[in-house]
Amino acid sequence: MIPTDVEAPQNWFWVLSPPLDGASNMRIDRRLQLFTERSRRPVTLVRCYGWTEPTVSLGCHQSPDLAFAKDYCRTHGIPWVHRPTGGRAVFHHHELTYMVTSNDGRHFALQSVRRIYREISSALQAGLSRLGIRPVSAPGDRLRDRALTRAQKPCFVAPSRHELVQGTRKMVGSAQKKTKRSFLQHGSIPLVIHYDLMAAALGVDTEFLRSRTVSVSEAAGRPVSFGELSQALIQGFQQVFGIRFRKTIEDSREWSLGIASGQAVVL
Repeated sequence: MIPTDVEAPQNWFWVLSPPLDGASNMRIDRRLQLFTERSRRPVTLVRCYGWTEPTVSLGCHQSPDLAFAKDYCRTHGIPWVHRPTGGRAVFHHHELTYMVTSNDGRHFALQSVRRIYREISSALQAGLSRLGIRPVSAPGDRLRDRALTRAQKPCFVAPSRHELVQGTRKMVGSAQKKTKRSFLQHGSIPLVIHYDLMAAALGVDTEFLRSRTVSVSEAAGRPVSFGELSQALIQGFQQVFGIRFRKTIEDSREWSLGIASGQAVVL
């Protein structure tokens, strides 16, 4: 149910993408942020997508030699890709990845990375609550763990401020990039976690990972599909930001690959 005080439809667009390989997914996120950066009108794009195969993504400044189990991934055919954002290594498999990019100062505090995190976290939290899941926002900086160095510690074992957790277990891992007129934030929301495979790819202990990470389906106590989660997140964003999405783009593989290869964004 959309609140009665929702504003008239604005330049908010929901993009629902088919699963693609890691390199294509990152190129699309970059291209969509470039679109908002150059746009002369306020515009916000929220994209949900999946991955065609297990993939490790690294923060833009991370060295592959230190951030994950590179030899294991090479041997087992698990590709890796650098994100345009910062942060640490993330293992993507059965999940929904969200992406938000905007130049709209009416809805986002564009000069504050932390406030943008908090605003988006509130929308994600509202969406998850529609599935009967009530995570909380992590209160402080990353948890310290002496067993892992900063370079080795993957994203999901240590929540940052405003990331969503259930108890001590992280549910959503996010990273952000801020440019002159806009920002890009994207994050991983696991539907199901294969702990053995994730731990091996990231080079951490399986039980340690299990104690720090939780999937949406585990938190809900039932299977949650990509489609169900994406619809819940739509409602969460509309509720928190007081908007209606002007258009939902269920883009084809051809549209997505066209954006990845540098074609203009058509809304």
